[in-house]
Amino acid sequence: MRARIKIILCVLLALFAIASLGAVLAGLGLWPEEDVSALAEQGYLLREWEGYVGVFCPPDAQSPVMVTDIQVRGLPISDRLSLAGGIGAEDYGSVIRLLEDFGA
Repeated sequence: MRARIKIILCVLLALFAIASLGAVLAGLGLWPEEDVSALAEQGYLLREWEGYVGVFCPPDAQSPVMVTDIQVRGLPISDRLSLAGGIGAEDYGSVIRLLEDFGA
């Protein structure tokens, strides 16, 4: 459980760093502002990755930004079917709530 919290905090810190870097670059005129807002609006997708729940950002990414320790085979069939199609989340708070539901 502590490892999961550490992973979540590291991912949050990394996302904050990316958003901050984008804002700084946009402020310096090195990155167009519309790209920064697009990055913030891309959202997340939860789906199976090598037997575990993976978090993808942007949703069409080929590899996840985070792989949890939640095994898909241990989830109820309805959750497995949802993950097979992908579960969208608008923001990171929604991702955390979904992962908590899977881990409960």
